[in-house]
Amino acid sequence: MKKTILILMTLTLFACSSTPKPDANIEFERLYVALGMEEILSSFGGEINISPEQLFSETLRDLPESQKRVFIESIPSKVMTDPINVNAAKVVFKTKLLSLLTAEELKLAADFYSSDAGLKAHRAIIDAEVAVSESLD
Repeated sequence: MKKTILILMTLTLFACSSTPKPDANIEFERLYVALGMEEILSSFGGEINISPEQLFSETLRDLPESQKRVFIESIPSKVMTDPINVNAAKVVFKTKLLSLLTAEELKLAADFYSSDAGLKAHRAIIDAEVAVSESLD
């Protein structure tokens, strides 16, 4: 009986010690993919459409209409921006996350954001941030 208990305890300890610890780099990659960061970062830059009327409506309100028109028509409706370096942005993103989260926390985050609920929460957060940004403009 003692041998059986000793064997069971040894097997239990062996099973617990053989559980691999998460690798922070692997878990970061899983989280990066789950969040769709490549697509998000790639979407920055390029052409941005602006509405000069909307942008300057408050500033120009006291000008006569003819002057306002001349000023607004002189502003391009598209502003060209340089696309960001996605690889450099990923390095910064990774460095910051690895400094703030443990490998286990990265694993938990990657597991969550890889799930349907996590993806829905991620999209909802982005939509909410956009709504807040638009309401503050």
